Amino acid sequence: GLWGLVNNAGISTFGEVEFASLDNYKKVAEVNLWGTVRVTKAFLPLIRRAKGRVVNITSMLGRMASPSRSSYCVSKFGVAAFSDCLRQEMYRWGVRVILIEPSNFVAA
Repeated sequence: GLWGLVNNAGISTFGEVEFASLDNYKKVAEVNLWGTVRVTKAFLPLIRRAKGRVVNITSMLGRMASPSRSSYCVSKFGVAAFSDCLRQEMYRWGVRVILIEPSNFVAA
């Protein structure tokens, strides 16, 4: 079985909404959001059987918007919402869903 899953992959780009391409939004969401959803769905039956854990790493920007970071924020808001929904669905199975939202380590 599989007891734990950690989704930590993520990419980021910068750019104001007006000048950021739609392809840029898609690229960031493909890794940050849809990658997390795909990997979780693939391993969830094993995690559920083991009453394990799913840990999703997002960012403080998954709860708080920031100028010039909209594509990243959109993707991380999505992971936060996905985690909140998954947590409620997995409660009855004894599976814990944890969301870690680190801050900006570079600025710190």
